[in-house]
Amino acid sequence: MRTGPFSDPIVVTLINRYFVPVHLNNIDGSGIRYNMPPGHEDAYFILETPETADGPEVESITYGWSDGHDGPVAAESTHVLEPWFMKQEMLKFLGRHSHLDQDWPELARLKDATDPASRLRRAELLLDEGAADQALALLDATPGPLTHTARARARALRQQKRLDEAAGALSSAPAGPTTKIEEARIAFERGDARLAEEVLNAFLARHPDHIDAAEAYYLRGWLHFRAGDDDAALEVWREGIARHPVTKSLFSQKAHLTLIRQNWSIDTVAHSNTDIH
Repeated sequence: MRTGPFSDPIVVTLINRYFVPVHLNNIDGSGIRYNMPPGHEDAYFILETPETADGPEVESITYGWSDGHDGPVAAESTHVLEPWFMKQEMLKFLGRHSHLDQDWPELARLKDATDPASRLRRAELLLDEGAADQALALLDATPGPLTHTARARARALRQQKRLDEAAGALSSAPAGPTTKIEEARIAFERGDARLAEEVLNAFLARHPDHIDAAEAYYLRGWLHFRAGDDDAALEVWREGIARHPVTKSLFSQKAHLTLIRQNWSIDTVAHSNTDIH
């Protein structure tokens, strides 16, 4: 799950803004509360309302694989490894509990803003949560040249899987590394490996330490991995992890965990810290 939903930027943003994450290790029987027999360690996640004095009854829903799990809190789906599913279920859960479903403070502060810069910032915060529909509506109502909102508009359209429209919107965005990484994301999601690799190579040649560079390394490595070139993928991910430590980058964590899943040597990854200074 850590290479799937728990390393997806939108899922991570929603968890950090609206939930209190807790890791449950059921090896010692901690899962008895959820009717899981001790030692039961399949992939699952649980959404639960807080327990408060004189408050409403706690609602708890368990999602995931549950071999031998016959308790009253039954697993509802095996889509638990899919980021889109976790995002969908978290939003539905918040929607059922309006007292918990409150805007992130900065989103709330910008809710009634009318100046273009504040509207654009609110749209970007909405996109961090995957709220593309709301973001596009806000961008459509934002005055000023389209170039000011082109990058955010492209990002929103990409989230909606309207990839051709996203590429068109991005064409009017100001040049720069943030525009380039969005171009790479769109090409990657369209399956245009040649263009994605070209853009990512150019991006990393000029901006290897940019805030989005860890994602660029991850995507470039994944292009090699998807093409069956494991050695090239390993080399790229090692370099990315060396420049952007796993303790500081979500995408380096994702690359590192992918290496673990493939049973590639963690020592090989770890010693790469001496490769780049």
